[in-house]
Amino acid sequence: MNAGGTTFWVALMVALGLAGGSTWAFLSDTASPEEPSIEQARPETDATLEVASEPLAADQDVAADAEDVEADVTFSFANEVVRFEDDMYLEQDDLFMVTCRSPGRDVKWEYEMDAPLIAGVRTDANDDGPREFLLVDSRQGVGLDPEGRPITGFNIKPSEAITSFALVDYEGDGKERYLFGLADGRVLNYRNLGEPTPGWKHASKGKGVQAIAHLRAGRKDYICTVDEGGVVMLLKRNGQRRVRTPVQLHRSAGSRAVAFDVRADIGSSTIIARNAEGTVESRQFGDGVARPASEAEQQLMEVAESRLSSED
Repeated sequence: MNAGGTTFWVALMVALGLAGGSTWAFLSDTASPEEPSIEQARPETDATLEVASEPLAADQDVAADAEDVEADVTFSFANEVVRFEDDMYLEQDDLFMVTCRSPGRDVKWEYEMDAPLIAGVRTDANDDGPREFLLVDSRQGVGLDPEGRPITGFNIKPSEAITSFALVDYEGDGKERYLFGLADGRVLNYRNLGEPTPGWKHASKGKGVQAIAHLRAGRKDYICTVDEGGVVMLLKRNGQRRVRTPVQLHRSAGSRAVAFDVRADIGSSTIIARNAEGTVESRQFGDGVARPASEAEQQLMEVAESRLSSED
């Protein structure tokens, strides 16, 4: 190999080396972008502080407050649902909390129910003098002592929804019965601290029981029930039929207000209710004929409706 050839090969090797180095540098720059400098990474502190220090507009302030209230505060409103003869009363709020208050509005106790109250009554359930409370909603009947504490075993939970309730004292001697009308047409009977009443034999008609009332006409008494089919029953104390009545009301689902004008005998006593058109009528248990309600019967109906609306 001559000198000219050697020079050629040396020049070629140098050229290849320079080309490889340039390629490596180019690829390195592409794969690893330059880290930002401290100056580039630092936020514009002055500008940020200036924005944060600007006062909020009045409407922005109100909107922010409103959002905080909606997020953090739950409002509930209580209504009086039962008032007792000594002016002690029960309130229930929209979260179903029942509050017992003194006539001066002091809180005596609180108890959370599962649904709106159907009834709240006081009864000397254990015959010891002080009266216990019985709270009834669509799911249960709960017995509380005079201080509002649950009474062990005094908790009635039927398999069907409770649709009506009556506290019955046949002789006025304090030996009360608790009658529960159910959505499947049954009427349950309890006494004392939630014990089933012996000898009760009510037969269901298959329609939700809308009303239960104890009526005393002369020397006899009757348990009157009204169901969603408009069927009116007059029962004995054991739950069986005492006497037939031709009274038939119109079919009506849900709640139905009824009132009674009880006379010396059951035949001339009347049941008062609205007809399908909303007109108040009275019917004697003896003949079942619908008649326009008198002014006094209208007033009885208004009281019944007011009581029902407070329960709803």
